Amino acid sequence: MVDCFRCGLVIGTWVLIGQLSSTTGAPLDPNDVLVIESIKPKGAYYEAEVPDTLDLARRAEFSVNVLTHNVNPDKYYATIDLNFRPGKLEVSKGGNWDILCKNVRALPMMRTMSGSRLNLDVEIEMMRAMLDQTGEDGQIYYPDHDFHHPKNTSLPWFNGLAMLAMQLWYERDGNDAWRDWIALVCDGLKEAAIEVEDRAYFPPECSRNPDGSWNWTLRHEPAFPYKPPEEPSFDQQGYEGSVKFEESQSYRALVKYYEMSGDERAMEVARKVGRFVMKPSMWEDTSEDGYPGHEHGIWAGHVHGNITNLHAMLDLAVAEDDARLKQIVREGYDHAVRNGIVRMGWFPSWTLPEKYRRHAPYHSVDETCGMADIVVLAAKLTDAGLGDYWDDVDAIVRNHLGTHQMVDLDLMRRAAEVGPEHDEVLKRYMGSFNQGYKTYTNAASGTCCTANGAIGLYYAWHGITRFDGGVATVNMFLNRASDWMDIDSYLPYEGKVVLHNKKARTALVRVPSWIRPETITCSVDGRPVRPTRVGRRLMITNLTKNSKITLEFPLQETIDKYLIFDEEKDGKNVPPKEYTLTFRGSTIIDISPRTTQTGVYLLYQRDHLKGTQAPMRNMTRFAPENTLPLQ
Repeated sequence: MVDCFRCGLVIGTWVLIGQLSSTTGAPLDPNDVLVIESIKPKGAYYEAEVPDTLDLARRAEFSVNVLTHNVNPDKYYATIDLNFRPGKLEVSKGGNWDILCKNVRALPMMRTMSGSRLNLDVEIEMMRAMLDQTGEDGQIYYPDHDFHHPKNTSLPWFNGLAMLAMQLWYERDGNDAWRDWIALVCDGLKEAAIEVEDRAYFPPECSRNPDGSWNWTLRHEPAFPYKPPEEPSFDQQGYEGSVKFEESQSYRALVKYYEMSGDERAMEVARKVGRFVMKPSMWEDTSEDGYPGHEHGIWAGHVHGNITNLHAMLDLAVAEDDARLKQIVREGYDHAVRNGIVRMGWFPSWTLPEKYRRHAPYHSVDETCGMADIVVLAAKLTDAGLGDYWDDVDAIVRNHLGTHQMVDLDLMRRAAEVGPEHDEVLKRYMGSFNQGYKTYTNAASGTCCTANGAIGLYYAWHGITRFDGGVATVNMFLNRASDWMDIDSYLPYEGKVVLHNKKARTALVRVPSWIRPETITCSVDGRPVRPTRVGRRLMITNLTKNSKITLEFPLQETIDKYLIFDEEKDGKNVPPKEYTLTFRGSTIIDISPRTTQTGVYLLYQRDHLKGTQAPMRNMTRFAPENTLPLQ
């Protein structure tokens, strides 16, 4: 075997056929886990008249659409982009195999939300493409030369995400055969980790040859060079400039496997990688400000990369019951909020880009991946008992994350400057996300953003309501159907939310921070009631099946101004510009100034939300039989 750091040459052989279970030694067969009937959404479909307001389940249907269409079967289901700028309407050639693992992880969540059965056969083949490339050594090998990595090499980051996807498939269908696949890939991750002293790492942006040597990414030269398999010295090293990100999915998957199986070696490696990412050099040096940045979660650079690592750190902290590490993650989240406008859901793609030899406009560009990651982290922090961040989740999904999802065919046509004759192509990509600015996104479907955006929607949807022991908690005033209670939200047209009870004896309703609890009026089946207040929650008791709870409250418009880095000009940032945001409740109904550019997908086209009576629509609702747990 020849070790080539910067070329695609790989000499050697490896075994794909007849992968061996790490637990039984028996050959693994993809057909044992890939059964269409097993992945069909299970639950109740029923007709209902509901307010025509933001419905994350409907958004999930759009996500299923694009996640099963933006793949190339002729390239092992690698993901493919769509550009729809004027005169540039085209689907990319080839594909990006890096993102396939994200699609197959997101799809079970999207089907749980929406009940969509679209393209189940495609989803099966997408997962098969990964399982077919899994060697008996537990490494998932690239089937072709990707523009990032050479053929016949294995990327630990990809393998970690593939493990997380397999765990969700297992949660969905309960097929124990998944455990052997997960264990096999886990063995591959444990083998690939490079251990040094008390820590371990995976060479960032590098794929592994069958003989254990490493290949540097096939992309351009990095801003700060890195040569595998040396231990990275600081976070912004490499092409993407996010070393912690490259570790995140792998050690997160190891933690999840430990929780699933009790595998002590998996947890040992995860701890060691956790020690590596906590090295002071992986964080900002704030000594001149009088405090150690690494002890307070102060990071810089790629927002998506840093927040993804915080997901993994929190999983490790919870598994270890490490209070100190939990607080570092919480402060890392606070740092993200400090660098963005959380009420808007806007966050830059990079902080301090010029310091780390990146283009200045990275501070003005926002990236769906980062927004979605912050939603995920907010939900996880709340569930870990480190605060109440549901207002943040609500604001992000109602505003920048929600408006970034391309669900308006007319706006896509307008960006491409085409008519209905091109709808066949555009419709396949409805549901996409991408990166952009304050009032527009680039006219393209970004495969990475599309999968991550979908996952952010699931964490928000999951948090809207939970049920345990006869108590239904309602955390956000968003539409949601569930086995225990349906929620109809009339926001932002009216200050009104209706809860249709099915199973709960008690409802515990969280009041958003922008509503004074004493101003809420409540009725059950038309009878006025006065709920017990528990902090910012209303407790409504003695509910029966089919009880209808109506909450009404004042709905005010507010106008706020924020300074935000403006769009680029001649490749440089211009000074921050003042943006005026008009809110109704937590929803932005207007923003100024707006872009005058053409050939872009316009955001915040919301004049219809300025009405004062919510329109109604008839729709098929889906209440899943089981809700996939948050990872």
